Amino acid sequence: MKDLPFFTSSEGIASLILSEIPVSGNAYVIVRSVFTTTDALCKDCAGLCTAAGARQVVFSGNGNFRGRRTAARIIWRSIERAALPDTEAVAVLTDAPEWAIRYHERFRHILTAKTYAATPEGACWVTKGGRRIGLGLVSGGVLAAVATLERGSGADCVCALAALLPSDEIRLLCAMENRQAMALYDRLGFSMGGVHEIWYF
Repeated sequence: MKDLPFFTSSEGIASLILSEIPVSGNAYVIVRSVFTTTDALCKDCAGLCTAAGARQVVFSGNGNFRGRRTAARIIWRSIERAALPDTEAVAVLTDAPEWAIRYHERFRHILTAKTYAATPEGACWVTKGGRRIGLGLVSGGVLAAVATLERGSGADCVCALAALLPSDEIRLLCAMENRQAMALYDRLGFSMGGVHEIWYF
C-alpha cells in the first residue's frame, strides 16, 4: 500500500501514511495546511484511511489539535557513552529477513513504531554468551530501535547497540507512553530532552 504525500480536500492538505496498514493496522496523517478547521480535515483524511483498511488513525502536524486525545509524545533522550555500564553483550549488523519478523513482533504494540518491508540497513542482533537476547536498529547516528528477546536484557541491549554509534553522545527517540522503555532509560541515566513530535487520536 502506498503513502499519499499530498492528499488535498476542500478542508486542507495532508500527507497520509498508509504503508503501515498491512502490518500494524495503523494509518498516520500529517496535517500540512488547514483551509477550514483541523477537525474537518482530520475527518476527511480518516475516512480515506479507514476505507484503505486502517483500524486506527492518528494525526500530527500543523493544526489545532485541541480537543483530541494525545496518542504519543515522542521525546529525545540522551546520555554520554562513558556513563553507560559495561556489558558483555555484543551488537552485530545483520541483513537476515528474520530480523524484520522479530522486530514487528516486538514493536506491534508501539503506536508510532515504523514498519519495514525488508530488513533495513543498520539492523542488528544483540547476543550475550552465545544467546540472542535482543535486536536493534542504528540509523543516522542514533539508536532508532531497541527491543529485548530475553527478559531483563534491556540494559545489555542498549549498551551493546550504543557501542556501534560514532558519537560519544548516545541519542534516541522514545514515546513517553512507552512506560517500560522510559523506565529503562531512566534507570540507565538518560536525560530527557524536548518533545520531538506529538501524535493525536
